[in-house]
Amino acid sequence: MSYVNKHLARTLEQQHKRSVRGLFLKIQDLNNACTLLRKRLEPHIDLTVYKNAIDYVNQFVSHTTILNLKFITNTQNLEVVVLHSLLLVHIIENEDAYSFKYEHTLLQGYIHEIFALNDHAKALYTNHQEKMLHYMESQPT
Repeated sequence: MSYVNKHLARTLEQQHKRSVRGLFLKIQDLNNACTLLRKRLEPHIDLTVYKNAIDYVNQFVSHTTILNLKFITNTQNLEVVVLHSLLLVHIIENEDAYSFKYEHTLLQGYIHEIFALNDHAKALYTNHQEKMLHYMESQPT
């Protein structure tokens, strides 16, 4: 009986590890998709206009910036992908809406995927949205 319990425990542990690994890979895929979307927008926008929003997001990115996202600690981080999407929402909302309609639709899909990752993602998004607005309002222009 003890062998069965050990085998069951090992199987459950391996299943959990695969599930967690899959979550981190999904976060990485979403971060890569957000990066591609941002690079698609860059030729048509002036990033200096969004300096305060970028500065806020960079506070949570380790050893690099959101504009040059590297390292697995960033690319597989839920908070970074949430902030990346918030930055893109801010950029698209402040540009000509008609020009970026397709990009806006893509971004909404990414945000829904982020919210589906776990229960914490939506609360994290809302919390950072409020903090980012407060941060940008408090910065001198």
